[in-house]
Amino acid sequence: MKHTYLILKLIFLSGFSSEVIAQSSFKATYELIHQPDSTNSKNKESEMFLLYANNEMSQFLSHNNAVRDSLFLEIHEGKMSNEELVQRTLEAPRTKTKLKVNKVYGESKMEILQEMMTNLYRYYQPLNLMKWTIGNQTKKINGYQCQKATAYYAGRDYIAWFDPEIAISDGPYKFYGLPGLIISVYDTKEHYKFDLVGLEKGNYEIKRNLLNEDYQLLTQQEYKQMTKNYEANSEAMAKRLFSQMSGKPKKSSANNPIELE
Repeated sequence: MKHTYLILKLIFLSGFSSEVIAQSSFKATYELIHQPDSTNSKNKESEMFLLYANNEMSQFLSHNNAVRDSLFLEIHEGKMSNEELVQRTLEAPRTKTKLKVNKVYGESKMEILQEMMTNLYRYYQPLNLMKWTIGNQTKKINGYQCQKATAYYAGRDYIAWFDPEIAISDGPYKFYGLPGLIISVYDTKEHYKFDLVGLEKGNYEIKRNLLNEDYQLLTQQEYKQMTKNYEANSEAMAKRLFSQMSGKPKKSSANNPIELE
């Protein structure tokens, strides 16, 4: 059913957003290692993410999301037959994170785009969310000479290591505002850890909304409540199905979101 919706959506999709399109000066690749269950430190999951950035804005999204975006672009430009469209859509990589973070420097805000089931939502936050404390401690990480900084955000204490020689005040997810590119950032329990694994210069396009999709505008509070309701309903459904199949109640295995408050 989900594949059918996606195929129909792609076949009938027309037009691209007229929002800002700019050439980025670099692409940073980050690996996220996180612990979905706060009670099980042995269960870790990983996913690759990309950060495109230039002087005007940046965009953070999962690698698989970027691959899917490229597929959508080919479809719009009519570069494949309907048969190939169906096959490519079925083979498109899945992403665990259907979230994009656009940091729009000139507007001093972040635009968060999120897909839940077949619905699209967006909300805005200030660009400078974190109040960083920069220390004197330094160390080398993967060949980068880094300096330490700390901040508190959304229920977690974070440690970040940034390279002041890379004059880009940006990083993965919503992390922003340090005088250098963030090379590594993690909460003190290391439930969430982003590490830079690649950095390339090039002419990469940044499109705030690749396809002319209608994202419903919410406040951040409305978005959080909707996410909470969606996760509760999904968890309840999974528990019912598991109980019916095994006769035993299912223990929660995804109780540790990156934002706790």
